[in-house]
Amino acid sequence: MGWTVTHKTPGTSVRAFFEDEFHSDWPDGRIGRVIDCAAFLHEAYVAFEVTYPDGRRKEVSAIVCLLKQGQSAYYNNFGYKDMSEDMGPIASNCPERILNLLTPTDNKYALSWRKRCRDNIERRRGRVPLRKGVVIRFGERLAFPGAGYEDTFRVLDAKKLVFSDVSGTRRFKLTKHVLHDEPWQVVNL
Repeated sequence: MGWTVTHKTPGTSVRAFFEDEFHSDWPDGRIGRVIDCAAFLHEAYVAFEVTYPDGRRKEVSAIVCLLKQGQSAYYNNFGYKDMSEDMGPIASNCPERILNLLTPTDNKYALSWRKRCRDNIERRRGRVPLRKGVVIRFGERLAFPGAGYEDTFRVLDAKKLVFSDVSGTRRFKLTKHVLHDEPWQVVNL
């Protein structure tokens, strides 16, 4: 249940790393392999296929990996914590292309995780692109140390994620994480 910290050769993609790391030939004749992988800064979502000896039956499930990558001088420069979807992982930003590869399951934790992922996809799908001058409002106020709370922001620089309060007196830098994970909508003032 802990982290695996190991070496990943510089320049090796996360997908290539997991293709090598997760490939399995079990004594009973089953073969497991990565058929797709979507990697982000701190998460990777793997579609893992198990082919049975009869060759007719295949199952595809998801493996969720939390990632720690470093540019360290140490040999062990890559860490991951892998969880199968039936463990009900909290990380639920799996892309639709991976979800569409998964075979049906009756595991309640996997079904719940798949639903959270699809709900997140739908929530993000409805968002408009940010551009200068657009005003957005979050569902809850965000806390800023030393600057209080704010829920409504005007976009100053969409690329650098710089915002101001509606009056334009205070500036804020929002993270991609906040914009990705927190519910917000465009408002007309």
